[in-house]
Amino acid sequence: MTLSALLLEIDKKKVAAYLWSAGSTLFFITIVLYVFVLQPSGETGAERTSQLLERWTLASAIWRMETLAVVLITVSSWYFATVRQSMSWFLIAFAHIVMVSMYAGMLGSYPVAADAFAESPYLFPMVNHTAVWIFGLSNLLFLTGLAFVYASQELPRWMCWAGTIISSVGALAALALFLDLITFSHLVMVGPLFLALYLLNAYMGIKLANQEHLDQQQ
Repeated sequence: MTLSALLLEIDKKKVAAYLWSAGSTLFFITIVLYVFVLQPSGETGAERTSQLLERWTLASAIWRMETLAVVLITVSSWYFATVRQSMSWFLIAFAHIVMVSMYAGMLGSYPVAADAFAESPYLFPMVNHTAVWIFGLSNLLFLTGLAFVYASQELPRWMCWAGTIISSVGALAALALFLDLITFSHLVMVGPLFLALYLLNAYMGIKLANQEHLDQQQ
């Protein structure tokens, strides 16, 4: 059997659904590592940069894992967006494409800006504020799209309600961060909410993989 023939035999819907579950599970793991193991300082000055440099190996590993999760979710959501012609799934895919730029900036700029903090104290806050701004925007788009997906998805009623409510609350928090009404430290406090959402997303992927037909979702 040729490679092209083998690819035609693959159930693309199941692959996309399991990629969604894998990416969501990976995000769940990285959030746990970030909040409970890395334990970032709430400070933004010398203490923050010193801590980041000391724990850079762990921090960069977490962000590389999250970058992989972003790619998995982007591929999955783009598939569902094109198959279902769904604006909600398109919004999720676009949000994660935007999110990749945040990780590129963090992995490439954070260590340099932190190391140069004594000579250029303005550099790290500038890089960090840019990352937080992208985080707020991308998650606002992602969670808004996700709320509409849960509201219209053929899933158990409890999942639809839980997913819609948690996504909506998360979208409001992301909007507040985007508008500079709260800080990232405030957002970390609602980490358990995001943990629950990514677990729910992982389970939704499994449910999607076992659906007999793709519903036409707008």
